[in-house]
Amino acid sequence: MTRKLLFLATLAAVCFSPINAHAGVWFEVLHAPCWTGNEDNVKRPAGAEIVYGRYRGSVDCFNDDFNGRAARTVLSIKAFQAWEYGTMFLYYDITGPWNGANSKTGEDQDRANERGGFFGGITTTVSPKKIGEKLTGREFDWGPIADLEIKYEMEHVAKFGMLNYYGLQWSLKQPFFDFVSVTTVIRDDSVFKGVDLQVGAAWQKSFSLVSQDFIFGGFFQAGLFGEGEGVGNFEGSEGNQFFIAQPQLLWDFGKPLTFTPGKLYAGFEYQLAFNRYLITGKTESVLQGMLRWNI
Repeated sequence: MTRKLLFLATLAAVCFSPINAHAGVWFEVLHAPCWTGNEDNVKRPAGAEIVYGRYRGSVDCFNDDFNGRAARTVLSIKAFQAWEYGTMFLYYDITGPWNGANSKTGEDQDRANERGGFFGGITTTVSPKKIGEKLTGREFDWGPIADLEIKYEMEHVAKFGMLNYYGLQWSLKQPFFDFVSVTTVIRDDSVFKGVDLQVGAAWQKSFSLVSQDFIFGGFFQAGLFGEGEGVGNFEGSEGNQFFIAQPQLLWDFGKPLTFTPGKLYAGFEYQLAFNRYLITGKTESVLQGMLRWNI
């Protein structure tokens, strides 16, 4: 029942947000070409060949595993909507967005997730601070905390289904970044017996060098304890601790082309993950080229 109520609250935040609230929609295309990978230096433990597949010493290769091959393209669709007492954010990553049902890499047919496999989620937050300020008619000064919001996220993973996050999002006052926010949430995945405490942060810093504009942004998330043993179809597996970070460095290349500033960006994203997909010992580090279009 609790999950259904949180789901309805998310839909309400999406549907009834004020039209004049701050909003944004943007697209990102990321590509890792795997130019530095060596087929003779791939980690493939016996009995788990399709699970690991890490290109040792490479810079721009994903793991060659059940989720796709080492060279990979991802299309990301994102939207942000602020409303009077909180926010709504959604994102969906599509792997192999332009691959057809019969697409192949070399002589081998691409894996299922490389033919439009998706991953993403919808997040809504509600700010007790803003509600309290509205009711009392005065602003609250909470020192370094700019805002405190109750957060719920429903995440969708191709092949695995939906999982839930609920907890708190802390917006911090600081003089150096455009924003810094910290999250402390419960990760609740029905395929495991337990839940986990997950902490994370997101940031963005805009800056200029000479006449050129740049953005340094990104996030990290860490599962601190693991979710315990798997159940049902996931019996025998385990929800482990994990860490993932994705910093980005982007250049506003639209500005020197006399296009509207703040619309077209090019740059790089670096992904670093330990216990990727909650699998013990599975590490993934990959540098991707990136294009971003702010609508």
